[in-house]
Amino acid sequence: MEKTMQVESRSLLYYFDRITSNNGRDWFLALTWIFVFELISSLIEYKYLTIARTYVIDIQEGIFKELLIAAFVSFFVWHFIYSIVNMHRNQFYFLIMYGLLGLYFYITKDMTFNLLFHNIINPFEFEFNGFGAYTVVQFAIKLIIIYLIFKMFQGFKYSKQMK
Repeated sequence: MEKTMQVESRSLLYYFDRITSNNGRDWFLALTWIFVFELISSLIEYKYLTIARTYVIDIQEGIFKELLIAAFVSFFVWHFIYSIVNMHRNQFYFLIMYGLLGLYFYITKDMTFNLLFHNIINPFEFEFNGFGAYTVVQFAIKLIIIYLIFKMFQGFKYSKQMK
């Protein structure tokens, strides 16, 4: 008699769900990933659309800008050390978000988060700049964000059931 082991085939969507929302159980993790994808979307929008640059308010070099950057870097270092000491997986996702925020600062010089807040408040806004790589990538990011919003609400429902 031959024994066969049935290997459970898991799709790419299963692993994506596991990383981004703990299979619909963690609404806060899904919200974190929504912010991460909105950061990526804002960076791409800033690079490829000139209208996105009108949202960026330039802060002059000075003490306020230096204090803002120092606070951001200090919080990032503190959170990084705290995450390593406690080894919480969700906090490493926050580090990804903070790293992307640093990249956002570096590329856009937008210390007011004006472009980012505009994109987070209205995640379904989609500017067409002809059909090309920008349109395809932004459309894919917007679909992922819609899916993560669904998973976030599913996580709300799961957390209410657990209480």
